[in-house]
Amino acid sequence: MRGRQGNRRALGKDGVALITTLLVIGLLVASVVEFNRIAMTDIQVTNHFGDDKKIIYLAISGMNAAKEVLELDGLYTQHDTLLEEWAKARDYSEYAGLALEGGKVEVEISDENGKIDVNHLLDDYGQFDPIQKGILERLLRQPRFGLSEEEVNTIVFSLKDWLDQDEEMSGIYGAEDSFYREKGYLCKNQPLDTIEEMLLVRGITEEIFYGNPKRNGIRPYLTVHGSDQININTAPIPVLMALSQDMSEDLAMQMDTYRRDESNEPDLASNLWYKAMWPHANPLPDRYLTTSSRTFSIHLRATLRENVKQVRVVVSRPAGRADIVYWQEM
Repeated sequence: MRGRQGNRRALGKDGVALITTLLVIGLLVASVVEFNRIAMTDIQVTNHFGDDKKIIYLAISGMNAAKEVLELDGLYTQHDTLLEEWAKARDYSEYAGLALEGGKVEVEISDENGKIDVNHLLDDYGQFDPIQKGILERLLRQPRFGLSEEEVNTIVFSLKDWLDQDEEMSGIYGAEDSFYREKGYLCKNQPLDTIEEMLLVRGITEEIFYGNPKRNGIRPYLTVHGSDQININTAPIPVLMALSQDMSEDLAMQMDTYRRDESNEPDLASNLWYKAMWPHANPLPDRYLTTSSRTFSIHLRATLRENVKQVRVVVSRPAGRADIVYWQEM
């Protein structure tokens, strides 16, 4: 064990970056070689090996390569930032599939721990966690979503009732079985299994969830696969803005610039790095911030001539491996 740890330290940041860069670019090799291997086997069995089947293998190969990138990153780094190679997968993946005529693989990896986990809105007693409630409310009140104060309250209190185990409606904005029964289902009173389940909650429409040309949707900033802590190194700008009532968009942008500067990379190991530029007396809720992540989502789009296959996978990354916990084909 001591020898292995010594090898990790000896490898160093530059060595890890080189290896991970080569592996990400290796999406090309992983996609084409794996596709060819499986395709040749199947062609021997059937003569009806159409593009619809080829594109599935292309997507799976790209997904496996993305998982390997995350596994390697988790093996050699203790914290996660937007400077790491997994965060650049979209740039590299444009080369994947070039060796396959008409084929293309686009991969984007995002950090689920950089989002607000709605399942942690409540404490262990089924009541609002005041910090989590404040973060969610500040997110929803941002002008980019175009929500009124009544709409924000309806979403927050109805979500509480969807999560808690009692049958008592949370004031005038909540919703229990009496509201949902006419829709053909009952209040779950349990944590959400998927983020899309929020569409069942009172006050959340497809327009609010997904957005439209006139306003942003809330979907990209929420998760059910995170934790009660948000990775300050990877949180999107709107999530950073939700961390404090003192946070302005200009300050969030300044923080984003800081964490994307490679010269600041050593500082990003601590969740207190923001204090170098924080001008206010009240700090961010440090207890709810982290710099390391365990769960990532992989968005993959495989194209083969006229055929398109989109897949979203959520992987949990314990030490040394990346396990699929959710798979969605679109």
